[in-house]
Amino acid sequence: MNEAELHELPGDRLRVRVAGKEFVIDAACTHRKGRLVHGFVNSRTLRITCPLHRTGFDLATGCPVAGPAADALTVHRAGVLGQFYEPEQVWLPASEQLLDWDDGFHDLMLGDRLRMDAYRAAITEAVRPGDTVLDLGTGTGILAQWALEAGAARVYGIDLNEKVLDTAAQRLRDAGFGDRFRPLAGHSFDLRLPEPADIVISEILGNLADNENCVAILDDARRRFLRPGGAMLPRTVESYLVPVAAESAHAQLRDGAPQDSGGRAAFAAMLSARGARDAFDLYYDTVIPASTRLAAPRLLRRYGFQDADGVREQDTQYACELVYTVQRDGLFTGFQGYFVATLSDTVALDISGDDIADDGVEGGDAEGGDGRTRTTSDSWKHAYVPVRQAVPVRRGDRIAVTFSRRHLRDTAAGTFGQVYRWKGEVVSGDLTIARFDHTTRP
Repeated sequence: MNEAELHELPGDRLRVRVAGKEFVIDAACTHRKGRLVHGFVNSRTLRITCPLHRTGFDLATGCPVAGPAADALTVHRAGVLGQFYEPEQVWLPASEQLLDWDDGFHDLMLGDRLRMDAYRAAITEAVRPGDTVLDLGTGTGILAQWALEAGAARVYGIDLNEKVLDTAAQRLRDAGFGDRFRPLAGHSFDLRLPEPADIVISEILGNLADNENCVAILDDARRRFLRPGGAMLPRTVESYLVPVAAESAHAQLRDGAPQDSGGRAAFAAMLSARGARDAFDLYYDTVIPASTRLAAPRLLRRYGFQDADGVREQDTQYACELVYTVQRDGLFTGFQGYFVATLSDTVALDISGDDIADDGVEGGDAEGGDGRTRTTSDSWKHAYVPVRQAVPVRRGDRIAVTFSRRHLRDTAAGTFGQVYRWKGEVVSGDLTIARFDHTTRP
């Protein structure tokens, strides 16, 4: 039985997930170009066999180990990466590094079933035949492809990364839409469209909603690119914050380093370069189980991208005061953040789920996976906003926090620069038992 997941990716590559590992290799056999997506993967030996002439390749090295092929496959990536993660496993915040996203992270987004299913359904519902569409932050072009498949006359795809934009253009050419896709490289603030768009599609959302500067970017796009009466996708997004007892995640920051930081020395150097006091002056990407919540989630921000009064560029800066009543005894270690977005009339995207395990539901995912689904977002995860000093709390205690955001315009962080600060106290009865104050850019 072939227990592996095989999925073809842009650039004629194949992603293989097997035995808790992930490999990205060439999609065609080096002998007679047999499509390896139809091959057999041995989960014990970690080898893939071509379905044409039975050449076997080692997934870790790409070397042929049996059969007629003489040349090795290129192994683009190998290891325990991507979707293979555990609850409370701490990763660096992807939204703080979006200008450095590589092929591996784009592969992760393409394989994120929660993300892909929701966006595909919303685009299919919202795009009408003949529409002019703007895909803002097009990446590898999958959203643009779905818009074209829905009947869009043209899709303008904007992205900062010229290399990934080339990948998008190739994807659309391969799909037969090359003459209807218009790639545009650069910041959207600096670009103009030759015609107004009937719909603006974007996925520039971080797991705190606004940590990829979607507010300023989509406000500008609505004002300058969208025709009167046109549609924005997403329409609205709400971000939430809730105190948690995420003890394992807290211990990883206290005693170690995030999974993708390169180790303790590299992590310490990164924090020093940011001017951070320690690991607790940053937020992280972490799936935090709902069972760790100490209180009910509270709405942090709500943005309405569709209406002129729903969001304004000045909303990039705010200070929101929230007070929680602790509902059970536990150890307060910080906050979980997440968003819920209304994409179209009937489609919502909620990244608050905590079930990492596939549930075996049949049905087929958006990018040709094996049909199983999970309730977590592999690429977004949740935001873990930690406090340095973990605080034992009891039912009835209160946790007060002022969560604020400043947008940086005059630093090397550029258009996407931001500073978050979370400052507050823990109160038991009439006594303040702890205070905390953290910021991502001291």
